[in-house]
Amino acid sequence: MDELKKIFLAGIGFTSTSVEKAEKLINEMVEKGRVTVQEGKELQAELTRKATESVPATKAEMEALDFAKKEDVEALTAKVDALNEKLDQLLNK
Repeated sequence: MDELKKIFLAGIGFTSTSVEKAEKLINEMVEKGRVTVQEGKELQAELTRKATESVPATKAEMEALDFAKKEDVEALTAKVDALNEKLDQLLNK
């Protein structure tokens, strides 16, 4: 589960980095007169909106994968340990 969290957080970091680079590009375009200041603001607003929308969608996708929770794995580990202990007792009789 920790690896999935790392992948998820890396994705968020990548999105954040991409947003920063895109904002820098937009600012350069405004400075060079390729887009107006208003168009630049609209592009940045749209970019920010899409980036913030993608995080919950990604989280929902991760939850839909239905991975076992840490508590579930711990419970199964405890059951396996108990079964191994009983098996050892039976074999040692």
